Amino acid sequence: MNLPKTIRTQSDDSRAQKHAVLPHNPKRHSASFRRVLVLVYGTVVLFALLITGIYTVVSPQIFASNKISDLIPKGQIIAGYIESTLRGELSSTYLVPLIGRSTSQWEATVWVVDANGDTLIRTQQIEGRRVGRLPAKLSGSMLPQVLSGEVATHVGSMEDLSVSDNSGQHKSTQSSGVMDDLSENRGKAPETDSTEEIMSGKLVVVAVPITFMDDVIGAVFMAQSMTEIMGGMQALTNTLALSLLLVALLMLPIVLFFASRMVRPISRMRTVALTMAGGDLTVRAEDASNDEYGELGRALNYLSSELGRTISSLQMERNRLQSLINGLSEGIIAVDEKGATTLINPAVYNLLNLDSNANHVRAAAPDVFAMFDEALSSAQAVKKTIWQGDVALHISVSPLLTQSGEVSGCVGIVSDVTSAERLEQTRRDYVANVSHELRTPLTAMRALIEPLRDGLVKTEEQRQQIYDVVLRETMRLSRLVNDMLELSRLQSGTASLSRSVFAPLPLLDLIHETYSAYAEDYQQTFVYDVPKDLPNVVGNPDRTQQVLIALLDNAFKYTPEGGTVTLSACTEDQVVRIRVTDTGVGIPAADLPHVFDRFYKVDKSHHSKGTGLGLAIAYEIMKHLGEEMSVTSEPGKGSCFTFTLHMADEKETPAQ
Repeated sequence: MNLPKTIRTQSDDSRAQKHAVLPHNPKRHSASFRRVLVLVYGTVVLFALLITGIYTVVSPQIFASNKISDLIPKGQIIAGYIESTLRGELSSTYLVPLIGRSTSQWEATVWVVDANGDTLIRTQQIEGRRVGRLPAKLSGSMLPQVLSGEVATHVGSMEDLSVSDNSGQHKSTQSSGVMDDLSENRGKAPETDSTEEIMSGKLVVVAVPITFMDDVIGAVFMAQSMTEIMGGMQALTNTLALSLLLVALLMLPIVLFFASRMVRPISRMRTVALTMAGGDLTVRAEDASNDEYGELGRALNYLSSELGRTISSLQMERNRLQSLINGLSEGIIAVDEKGATTLINPAVYNLLNLDSNANHVRAAAPDVFAMFDEALSSAQAVKKTIWQGDVALHISVSPLLTQSGEVSGCVGIVSDVTSAERLEQTRRDYVANVSHELRTPLTAMRALIEPLRDGLVKTEEQRQQIYDVVLRETMRLSRLVNDMLELSRLQSGTASLSRSVFAPLPLLDLIHETYSAYAEDYQQTFVYDVPKDLPNVVGNPDRTQQVLIALLDNAFKYTPEGGTVTLSACTEDQVVRIRVTDTGVGIPAADLPHVFDRFYKVDKSHHSKGTGLGLAIAYEIMKHLGEEMSVTSEPGKGSCFTFTLHMADEKETPAQ
């Protein structure tokens, strides 16, 4: 293996010595690395031995459990043969041969006993030795459980089958006479001496109840030997453990040899890496070999060059970020854990109306930096809005936390929220207007209802007048509440506005018919300029009618007697434009951008007609339908409100 023997640098030796950070004791690190390898090797060996031990302990239990699961259904089959015999479905002559063939195929031993524990049938052999009656130990421990209707199991040694007299151990009247027919089969079982000894070994026994006419009248005991299999498993385990130990001993010197071979080049690579960590990115490792160490050297060299480029890129990003921060309209202030200022962008000086001397910022803006001190001490964000003259500033200070939860500094953002504050003031004005609008009808209704309650109204005519006024004020109040709820649903997005294809001309004709009579009553002129060939459009006809009513109500409301209101329509650019034009008082230029704003009312007094919600509702409807609405106006000459409806495809027809 061609290992690197030198560290090539692109600078002189003095520079390399200046930046290189070498280990104090390279041999100590090499020995430590070898100890780690040996420790890993020993851990693997011990783990393998542990797995082998666990396998030795657990495998017999698993095998016994599998044997039990296999014997239970077989015992139930034998019990089924006996139950069929008792019911007369199977001749008792064929019973013992049938059981014998089955148990011979299964290599199992079977005892059929009655409820008293007397052996009626026994078959097969265990380990080449014949067996006698059911051993008393198994009968005494398992038969009571079986007679209760449950399946009993036993895992033990062959000594558990040593035969002894078990007569009279279990006396029951349930089986009296029922299994007498089976007693004829006793002589058909293999003859055996009741004192015969049986070979030692492990076996599995299951006992299955025999039922007849819903009574447990006996049991089927089945046994299978585990001696041969357990012996084979033990031999396999011993062989496996011995093989693992032998392999471990043979591999130990090999592991130590390769550990030493690996340590030397890795130590040299470590020296190069520490030199790079010291700041000298010009150092290079030997990369001439074609093995893994050569690849590692080339990787280190590539890392060094990429790290140099990364540092240069980070410097560029830092400069770009600094430029971005300096160009922000929001002010940014950063302090360290001691409260010392670390960053201030130029916007801070403009927003706080300070000079550009950063050394005096804390002294010039004590209220602002008091928020930083609070955030540092509480480790919580602090937010506040302050006024500086006519400018409202929102200051948000957030602590910077380390991974351990300690405060390492704070960052604050200073924003000009003057427009938002003014909008909030507008909202408060709107609330005041609405409160007045609600209070006015309520006050009037109260003033009229109290005389009725006190009996001060004597004539029916007076009472009828009061009723009319109360009804009118109630309807006014209802309209106001409905408008507020409608606007709230539209702005919150909870209102459902479906779209469909419809013909706009019938809708416009209906609106014209309705408002023509209205115009005559108020001595105004209503001009209807709508072509008869308007195409079908996509939208919501009910909501479109609501928008037209709002625009026309507004137009007639602010148009004096003798004025003109015009409803017109035309097609252009795949849309139908509908206009409502009036010759009313008009809208001032300063108020024109805010006509459709939420909570906005041109007339700040409480004497204007309406609540100022109609246009806002109309605008929100068109906005939700994906349409446009605009207004042009000139004070003293009138206003023009326009909204669009997209044309439908020629293949689409209005819904019936």
